[in-house]
Amino acid sequence: MALLIGETANADNADGGTVWWMNHFNGLSSLAFVAGLVLLLWSLMQITCRSLLLRMERLVQQGNSTKAALRLPGRIDLLMRVLLIGAFGTQLTVGGWAGLTYTQWRLQRFVLVDEVVLLLPFMIMMFVKWYCFYPVSRFVREYIVAGQLVEGLPARPVWTRRQYMSFQMRHGMLIILIPLFLMLGFKDVVEQITMRWFSDGSVKAGLVSDNVSMMAQTVTGAGAAMIFICSPLLLRRIWLTRSLPGGPLRERLEAFCKQIKLGYRDILLWDTYSAVANAAVMGLLRPIRYVMLSDNLIENMADEQIEAVFGHEAGHVKHHHIMFLVLFVVGSISVMTLVVELTGLLLEGRLTEPRYFAGYDNYYDWFMYGFGIVLIVGWVLAFGWVSRKFERQADVYAAISVNPQDTDATLSEHGAYVMGSTLQRIAMLNGVSVDTRSFRHSSIISRMEFLRSLALQEGAMSGFTRQIVLTKVLIVLSVAVGVAGLWLLSYTH
Repeated sequence: MALLIGETANADNADGGTVWWMNHFNGLSSLAFVAGLVLLLWSLMQITCRSLLLRMERLVQQGNSTKAALRLPGRIDLLMRVLLIGAFGTQLTVGGWAGLTYTQWRLQRFVLVDEVVLLLPFMIMMFVKWYCFYPVSRFVREYIVAGQLVEGLPARPVWTRRQYMSFQMRHGMLIILIPLFLMLGFKDVVEQITMRWFSDGSVKAGLVSDNVSMMAQTVTGAGAAMIFICSPLLLRRIWLTRSLPGGPLRERLEAFCKQIKLGYRDILLWDTYSAVANAAVMGLLRPIRYVMLSDNLIENMADEQIEAVFGHEAGHVKHHHIMFLVLFVVGSISVMTLVVELTGLLLEGRLTEPRYFAGYDNYYDWFMYGFGIVLIVGWVLAFGWVSRKFERQADVYAAISVNPQDTDATLSEHGAYVMGSTLQRIAMLNGVSVDTRSFRHSSIISRMEFLRSLALQEGAMSGFTRQIVLTKVLIVLSVAVGVAGLWLLSYTH
């Protein structure tokens, strides 16, 4: 990405530049734009979070509006994320940060420096968001802790702002940035080595450049795949984890893993300052696969419910959801690229008009950009739909796993009840309303009702299984069609 942006910026700068934002700001003005934007975000988020806190306090005091109060933080958090992404995009383009990074400072000459500098405003904005949002999170945690004490359950003190921001940095930033920076750094190293080794002018540039480019891309792809596969070794260090101590719970979980034939390297206790009730299974391969259980989960849930949460995460592994999501990304992006290329070939020259819009030469450019945005929106909606289907399949797997008498083809009412009560308990411990929906997860209520319908309605389970199989088949076909179509297009043109 960095190399592509840098090349585009240099090319536009060389011919006078139609993309005006690349050189619109100089260094000082672009830095001033960053500072002004951060201050503006700080002000907006402080006002928003204080208003939200007052609104939540009023709703909780009313007694019968607790669900509405718990829905509000998630909605405001989503709006703040959208605002933050929009602000960062504005800084990259209108604020001239991309042009400053690549055309003036030319940081792409150094390994990984350009990527870090490019994302620096975004990281600063994220810290601003977390700082402003902490009082809202503290209010939700205080409400949850009060409920735990009423039930006679153990409860740890609500996390401090420092603990909250440390948790968010580890789980909301470093978990993504460290593997990403490793991949991008490896890519930069491969590119620099390739340029030095094959810079001999006596070599025939045309043929060698194609072969070298293919070789560099292959090595980069292999390195990125290796980093992705080995990422659990990093993530267990990024998150605060340690091996789960021996005892009845560990013995029960080890027996459960043996029952469902799930191989792993270790079962880990995940320290979240007792703020998260969840579990996770990390790793595609058994030698580097970890099973993680959060402290809040262990402290406040029954063993059968812990097994249900564990079974949900195991369901993602047993049904190869991570692999199919990766294939979905590859296939859908390949198909979208193919559609854009074919559309461009069909329309090229037919929408050309005089320059009516500053920065773009003709209607064709505007159409293609708009068409690309429509495809991206469609991709996001499709990815969310597939993710929600996979989550429900994991729920079904967990509901079946907690009842060894069930088979893969059946789901008992007892298993559906255990998994449903587990989901409801997790929502309570995490301070989430059972009616809240997210991009990748349906609401807890709808997931509970879905499990119950599968258990009670004859033929519902087989119908859902066929739907999942069809989804996976379409994902594989999208990869085949997209990759084959792009290869044929490049070969014929």
